[in-house]
Amino acid sequence: MSLVKLPYELVSYIVEHLDLLDVGNLSLSCKRLQYLTLEYCIAKRILETKAPYSLEASNARLTQRWSQELRRLIKRQAAVSSVSPYLVRVVAHAETWLYENGVLCYIRKREMRILDLHRSAAHEIVVNIRALLKTAIKEFRTTRRYKVRLLYYSHDIVSCLYTHAKPDQEQVSWLLAFNVRNGQLVTVRQVASTAKIFVRNDGNFLYYGTNSEIGRDLYRYWVIWGFDLTTRRWLSEKLEIPFVMGVDVGSTICFEIFDGWFYGISNQAALEVEEVDWISHYTCFRFPVTREGFKHMKEPDPPIFRRNQHEGVIDDRWYLLRMFKDESTGQLKVVESRKEWLAGRIWPRRTYYTTLVHFDETKSQPPPGTSRHISSSESSGAGSSTEVMTLKMPHAEHAVPTTRDPHLVHPGDDNASSLMFAISKSPIRCYYSACQTFLDIVDDPASTDPDDQRIRIRGSSRRPRGTSVLGQRESRQDLPVTQEWTPQDALDQQVNDLYVHGDVVFWPAEQDVENPDPNLIDLYALLNPHGFHGNIRGDWDERSLIYATGSDAPGGLNALVFVSWDPSIYLDGTVSYSEYRAPLGVPHVRQTNEGSEATSYALGLGEVSFGNKGKDKDVSGWSPSKPTNPVPRAGSVDSTSSEASQESHWKRLEPASYGQLGSGFHFAR
Repeated sequence: MSLVKLPYELVSYIVEHLDLLDVGNLSLSCKRLQYLTLEYCIAKRILETKAPYSLEASNARLTQRWSQELRRLIKRQAAVSSVSPYLVRVVAHAETWLYENGVLCYIRKREMRILDLHRSAAHEIVVNIRALLKTAIKEFRTTRRYKVRLLYYSHDIVSCLYTHAKPDQEQVSWLLAFNVRNGQLVTVRQVASTAKIFVRNDGNFLYYGTNSEIGRDLYRYWVIWGFDLTTRRWLSEKLEIPFVMGVDVGSTICFEIFDGWFYGISNQAALEVEEVDWISHYTCFRFPVTREGFKHMKEPDPPIFRRNQHEGVIDDRWYLLRMFKDESTGQLKVVESRKEWLAGRIWPRRTYYTTLVHFDETKSQPPPGTSRHISSSESSGAGSSTEVMTLKMPHAEHAVPTTRDPHLVHPGDDNASSLMFAISKSPIRCYYSACQTFLDIVDDPASTDPDDQRIRIRGSSRRPRGTSVLGQRESRQDLPVTQEWTPQDALDQQVNDLYVHGDVVFWPAEQDVENPDPNLIDLYALLNPHGFHGNIRGDWDERSLIYATGSDAPGGLNALVFVSWDPSIYLDGTVSYSEYRAPLGVPHVRQTNEGSEATSYALGLGEVSFGNKGKDKDVSGWSPSKPTNPVPRAGSVDSTSSEASQESHWKRLEPASYGQLGSGFHFAR
């Protein structure tokens, strides 16, 4: 019987055994099957079954737009797996920047700008840094030389590090956090060390940590402090992590908050432990995000297996480490990318390993064999007495998994199968677990000129094999196993039996030398802004990525290029690539009347310059929110005030500056 003639209920059961991309392709194969992504009930069932923990499912529960959110999720995963973004645009020129939770924070000309890209914001909040610092830090009023470094953004709270140094004095630093929505200071705290400083927060607590505690073994250990956003007070205890962990966030260590728990995980540990065991485990801990959370820190028991050192040598420059919540199961997982010479092979290969981060929920106390360092001190910090509780952490032997789950191992590319880029030419590396795709931002110049830059996106995905193919492979007559057949060879064979690995593809496509496409020329010009070269770095999340290119000198400008995989993100003024015909002018740098540099783009609709236009002008009809929470007193080392603030004079709202930086492209049809 034809699939289109089956009853509605039977089709819904069949669809449950397909992945989301197959559901989308099936709905496009016939008009009579389009109801799979259009009909309310079946769309709700698919979304709740396939991706109940995705952002799209959360939005659908609020808006009841199940079919729209299902199509949005399918399109996002299809865009990532096919390396075909929906939108590309230069969104800012910045001296320094931060991209977290879909919000871009960047600094230029002593102003901090906050732009919500995931919500397609047409306006951005502008913070006058000098006015903010005058309000928050009394010592700032006597200095002219200072630095501000962006640290984190979440739940409308921006955290940054302010540093200044007076003549013949050491540098002094403050952690400053403020709410960009209501214009209130959250906290100001002088910090003794800024070594590898990081900040994480949710709506209730804010934490910052530094890699600054030197132990008896001369290793540096992480220390974490906490701030209660409800009571506006720092916790009276600090947490000293009692084991050695990595120091590079994003490559050797990761800190995140999920569902009321603070997690830390690292792929590095003390060398002595690895030499004894020759088995590597992830160093991991968590504690509840509460006032007493530090007292309940615990580690996974048994520890999370990482690798056997006999598997091969690692090139640790290529590490990628990130924690995420699985959109299908809600489980917390960690993905690590390693470039390895597996089983003594002559060519290295990048492999992406996904591991479940599991804690025994039945144990309310830390498991045996763990330790916890908690230092009690006054919230004022400097000059107070400190009591440290130290418990010995004995080393324990743990069973080693005999095999890996082939579903959690994704072999990447190697020198034998595709062109490999040097790490200097592949500065940004991503992995999207939901659609099993790895992506790289690479510099792939078309010529041998070292000054030539051509930024492209390269990637590859894999898809599960069909049931019929799996059956044929299971029933085949395997060749006799030779003595040279290693466990790694067996694992690779299992992975190949389960998945079809796609070729590595590049986006945009290669230009035809004999018959160049003018649209493609302009697209490359957009990805490689004129006048901005080198020093490529970036950040990414599950629905977008952003990269910067330009000067690495202090105060130098960088062009920020935004790439979106989410079809719902649209920035005003973006041009449809399929309908675009008039060639984009090449941007050039010219001098404004004030003598400062400004960038112009010929858009075919006139010329727009990026200068001081719109500065110090409020948007008509907008006024700051009335404060509802207490504001810290300015000038104290650790200030938390219960006094209500007036309307903040250090922030305003302006049209987003990307409107003055020329038009980008969107690829939706």
